[in-house]
Amino acid sequence: MNIVFAYHSGDCELALESAKAIVEQGVNIRHKATVCCTEGTPLLPQITEELKKVFPEVGKIIAQDGFNGWPLGPNQMFADASSHCYQYEDPWYFWEPDCVPMVEGWVDRLEEEFNKNTGKIMGCFIEGGVAPSGKIMYQLIVGSAVYPSKFLNGCRIAANLYNYNIYFKDKAIAPEPWDVRCRWEFLQYGRDTPLIRAYWKSCNYQLRGESIVFFAENAEAQDVQNVTCPDRTVSPKAVVVHGCKDGSLHRMIYDKYVPPVYVEIEQPEEIVVQPLQSKVTFVASENKTESEKFLASLRSLGKTLGKPKKSRKKKKPQCKQNK
Repeated sequence: MNIVFAYHSGDCELALESAKAIVEQGVNIRHKATVCCTEGTPLLPQITEELKKVFPEVGKIIAQDGFNGWPLGPNQMFADASSHCYQYEDPWYFWEPDCVPMVEGWVDRLEEEFNKNTGKIMGCFIEGGVAPSGKIMYQLIVGSAVYPSKFLNGCRIAANLYNYNIYFKDKAIAPEPWDVRCRWEFLQYGRDTPLIRAYWKSCNYQLRGESIVFFAENAEAQDVQNVTCPDRTVSPKAVVVHGCKDGSLHRMIYDKYVPPVYVEIEQPEEIVVQPLQSKVTFVASENKTESEKFLASLRSLGKTLGKPKKSRKKKKPQCKQNK
């Protein structure tokens, strides 16, 4: 398999981190890598040297210049990579800087899975839907995927991407990204694999127990993730994760970076107010007779205490009359 490592000047630093993460996962002796960028793109020697540590062959594709910005630049890189790889028989992976290999032997695993159906584009299928904000997400296979070398024979829209880019090059409006533009063809000639997972514009990867969780780069990304990956947890089946924009997952791999531990904010326990209780406890006598006597004495005492006291009038002294 050929790992086509595509990047541009705007994400060159993230591309170098991606290359370091690839190196950390070990040698890929039966495979090769090809760097795809325009002439003079920064960090090309450093990235190339990193990839040479783990691939026996590292080639280069000089992408056509003049297609600046998103999505014209990525569209043209994909078109140039497709044309270059058409002349070979090996399947190729359109690798982007926000991709991270998660396990050793990841290329072998991808090749083994691809060989089960060599005529299909293999990648991460997105069901699509409508986000809470109303943003529409298309049903598609994410463009960073594994392609058969001759896939252009069945994907005429993809084969015409150069002319599509030329038409929009000097327009005030931007064209669609290649995987959106070609989505119907890619869905027809593609298939989903759990080995590749895409978490759009994800960042701040953290540990939660034995799982890795992530967050959204901005409000728009959060809106999309609420539909495509609401639990924001990396699939344990993935050998490649696509979408990390801040390098946190890259560093978790190549730098043995210890990520922050995800902590749930615990809600305070509900305080239950107990009514005050009298300290005096009356215990009924087990002997019925004694109990009755006790109650009778209380009633008698109550009657006695309840009666008003009689006032004693002093007798007036009487005067004796003289006879």
